[in-house]
Amino acid sequence: MTEKQSQAFKKLQEIDKEYMTISRISSVLGYDFETVISPKGAEERAEQQTYLANLSHNLVCSKNLENCLETLTSTDNSSFTDEQKALVRVWKKNYDNETKLPASLVEKLSEASSECQQKWFSARKDGDWESFYPYLERLVDVNKEKASLIKKEGQTLYDALLDEAETGFPSSEIDSLFDNMQKTILNVVKEVNESKQQVTKQEEAFLYEKYDKEKQKEFSHLILKDMGFEFDRSSIGEVAHPFTSTLGSDDIRITTRFEDPNVTSQIYTIVHEGGHALYEMGANHGSIKGTILGQGESTAFHESQSRLWENLVARSPLFWQHYYPIFCSFFPEQTKGVKFETFLKAVNRVKQDDVRVNADEVTYGLHIILRHKLEMQFLDGNLRIKDLPDAWNALSLKLLGKEPDSIQSGALQDVHWMCGLFGYFPAYALGNLINAQIWHFMSKDLDVNKA
Repeated sequence: MTEKQSQAFKKLQEIDKEYMTISRISSVLGYDFETVISPKGAEERAEQQTYLANLSHNLVCSKNLENCLETLTSTDNSSFTDEQKALVRVWKKNYDNETKLPASLVEKLSEASSECQQKWFSARKDGDWESFYPYLERLVDVNKEKASLIKKEGQTLYDALLDEAETGFPSSEIDSLFDNMQKTILNVVKEVNESKQQVTKQEEAFLYEKYDKEKQKEFSHLILKDMGFEFDRSSIGEVAHPFTSTLGSDDIRITTRFEDPNVTSQIYTIVHEGGHALYEMGANHGSIKGTILGQGESTAFHESQSRLWENLVARSPLFWQHYYPIFCSFFPEQTKGVKFETFLKAVNRVKQDDVRVNADEVTYGLHIILRHKLEMQFLDGNLRIKDLPDAWNALSLKLLGKEPDSIQSGALQDVHWMCGLFGYFPAYALGNLINAQIWHFMSKDLDVNKA
């Protein structure tokens, strides 16, 4: 690396550090917003987040960054390390996209996202779509405006937003992949239903009995500890829609919920979010700790880690051979007379139901396909946000065999769209495909069945 390149790279690292500081502060405010903010605090919080969004935008669009990237991309980089090349590559993409957006649009994006998410909390609680949808409509329109500015030649609006979550995977390829997945999943569901090997409602009734909340916490925390979860680098909160958020390299927080009547829902939620946290804890390590590179490779790969822990590990017979006796010791009354084989079938029951986060590993992909198709329709097609519930219900009937029991388990179910995460959902299904490949090749080098 030449002296000029070395100086430019040092400046890039300084910009990266400042950018990540702003990002982490925003994450702190965002975590607080979703967990403990006061009912009247949303408006001022939106102003705070917009201020930070402007700071970040100005930094990414600065002449300093432009000069750094000019030096580092217009000269020979063969002497750069892989980490240095990656940092330059990521920042070049950020710069190219961000400089296409006027500051006024960045403000509108932040404001619309904060407002829509806040309105979603009460709309979901009350099942009130009519008063809520104008806020989502505005958020979609602002994101369409953004997509129109950052999209590359040949891309659709949806492609441009997908590219932010999963670079180089256009909607046409995902659509083709998901069409084949849909056929396969529905065939498997049919085979399972015809096999008559599943538990009956009566046999799985023990899952829906009353379970002490504090004991649930204790049991799930035991699993997290065994997973290698670093409690001194994290905390666990409670929310309506669980998520993982990195507030700092050593402050990686997960959330869960206890509102679902099925006791294993909370277990699988915390294992899923624990998988995200483990990946973040691993990424925030060594020389990339605290940098923009310390956030994981991609959205799909991130989801591959959470879904691997949730499905390939925590739904396996070996997992429950170890934990079922412990579970019974925590909840002796609820599990009295429940054989291990019955329990294992109950937690792995294949069922076409409404709620994505509670879906079994067979039908889960159908929930993602549903959202992917709807995203394409309201971003690139002619589906009006006002009509989203009807479109959701019709597609749910086709894919899941039933319409949602309520608007809360339909169009108001997920937080992703409500906070501006368009193009994110496909990552869940892509993550499932990735984790299966990881498990396949890992099993060649390791004894994955060893207790």
